[in-house]
Amino acid sequence: MTGEKRRISIVELLMQEQKSPLSAQYIASIFKVSRQIIVGDIALLRAQGVKIQATPRGYIINQTDKRPHYIIPVAHHNEDTRRELSLLVDNDVSVIDVTVEHPIYGEITGQLNINTHEDIEAFINKNGTLLSSLTDGIHIHTIACNDDAHYQCILKLLRKHNLLYESN
Repeated sequence: MTGEKRRISIVELLMQEQKSPLSAQYIASIFKVSRQIIVGDIALLRAQGVKIQATPRGYIINQTDKRPHYIIPVAHHNEDTRRELSLLVDNDVSVIDVTVEHPIYGEITGQLNINTHEDIEAFINKNGTLLSSLTDGIHIHTIACNDDAHYQCILKLLRKHNLLYESN
């Protein structure tokens, strides 16, 4: 199979599995190529304009959340990450991304796409350093929730749990 045909097949596979992310390793096993070949294929597809998102559990396509998006500033230690994400997911919030302000690079954003407790566990169990560790725990999330009233409730909840970042 040529690379071009494989990439077409990858898009078809992702379109069929819109509810469950597919890992690069899983896709590689289907096409009997290395994981790195699939990562490269995904990069080429993105460069062609295909809207493929990476999540902690794998790749998804066409998963844009139609609900309003909001920004929330939060601050906590690394060990509170699961608690923060669980509070959001348990209250019907999707965590789209995380952004920190770096003194050299400016804003650094990482895609999260966390919607379930499975997503949280996959994220927590990854090896690596959290972006928020670069900023003493201060970071912002783009979230999707139902409406302004829902957003205000989320802010109150985060404040109650001492996770909302508020300047003194």
